Amino acid sequence: MKPVIIKRRKKHEAEQAIRDLEARGYEIEFPLTEFSSDGKLFDRDSYNRRIFVENVLSTCWIAKLRKVE
Repeated sequence: MKPVIIKRRKKHEAEQAIRDLEARGYEIEFPLTEFSSDGKLFDRDSYNRRIFVENVLSTCWIAKLRKVE
C-alpha cells in the first residue's frame, strides 16, 4: 500500500492530521519535519521591467505515514 504524505503550513494542523491517521491504524514512517525555502518577490516598473521587491521565506511541515496491516 502506498504511504500517505501529510503536508501542512502550520505545525498544529500537521500534528492533528497525524493523530487522526494514527487513530485509523497508520504508523509514522518519516517523522514530522519542517522544510523551508526562500525565494524572491518581483514587481514591474513603469517600463514593464522586473524589479526586486523582497526576499520571501516559506515553511512547510511534512510527515509520511503508512497503514499497519
